Amino acid sequence: MDIRLPIQPRPSGARKKGIGSQAHVKREPITHGYFKSFDGTKLFYSVEGQGKPLVFCYGLVCSSLHWTYQIDYFQTGYQTIWFDYRGHHNSETPKDLSSLTIGNIAHDLQLLLDELKIDKPVLLGHSMGVNVVLDFYRMHPERVHGMVLANGTAQRPLETLFRNNALQTAFELLKKAHQKSPDLVSNFLKLQKGNPLARTLIGIGGFNPNLTPKEDIELYVSQVLEMDPSILIHLIQNYNSYDATSWLHTIQAPTLIIAGQQDRVVPVEQQELMKQLISGSQLEIIHHGSHCPQMDLPDLVNVKIERFLKEISYGSRSIPTTGSANQSNATDPSPAL
Repeated sequence: MDIRLPIQPRPSGARKKGIGSQAHVKREPITHGYFKSFDGTKLFYSVEGQGKPLVFCYGLVCSSLHWTYQIDYFQTGYQTIWFDYRGHHNSETPKDLSSLTIGNIAHDLQLLLDELKIDKPVLLGHSMGVNVVLDFYRMHPERVHGMVLANGTAQRPLETLFRNNALQTAFELLKKAHQKSPDLVSNFLKLQKGNPLARTLIGIGGFNPNLTPKEDIELYVSQVLEMDPSILIHLIQNYNSYDATSWLHTIQAPTLIIAGQQDRVVPVEQQELMKQLISGSQLEIIHHGSHCPQMDLPDLVNVKIERFLKEISYGSRSIPTTGSANQSNATDPSPAL
């Protein structure tokens, strides 16, 4: 399908060579494409590598940046797939902004899997992407081989963000300001790109700045501040009403839950709750990990994910590694912070 949209390449920050480094490995060909969703919105997707499919879903107004080190690693042994949500980056903004819901993004995911003729992948979700994966499972449990749920919550996130409900009031103020003057709110947010304090606060809130490359944090902050506030507002409004706690006990697919010990955005208690509700699930708490442990300590998280995939017999071609370290015996490096 020939759709003239600007393609933003998947970013990747600088990383030192270590366990799981792919610096020496020839990259697999990347296939970009577009598919038309149920309401005609054109959505972008990317496929890299060959083998069993791993489908990556990112968080609220985020991007594939948040899974870039996992895609880089697993593309040598799996088919790695991600897509831009409606209203995000390379995808079109829907004509009806009320269609920006978790359920519709999960429906978009179903149509992407239909487009690519993929039956039972392993789905990986981060933050709000956890809810996208969960809602897809709710609608199509027979189409899920397994799930990796990183730093997510199964219920109303604004009630527990930063371990208090202050953001509920802040969100209502933002929504009212946007209703009165959308251009003013949009321009104000864009001006914060040059505000070092705003950039620092956003960075500290979502990452461990001692571990995640500075350029990755800078890129994320820029992406957030460039996003149309109306997209953020509509998604948060729906996201904050999401509650899967009443049916998580019905999940039968193998599930790995990942938490950051120092997650300030979605506290680790929320992942511990999901562990209690999803029978047979595993919980891995990443020491020193923030809301983005897969970016803070990607080698460690890759080891955890790869071990889980082997446990559920979701095989791959051999994934090359560098260094003398044995991935299967890798442990938390516990860096001095």
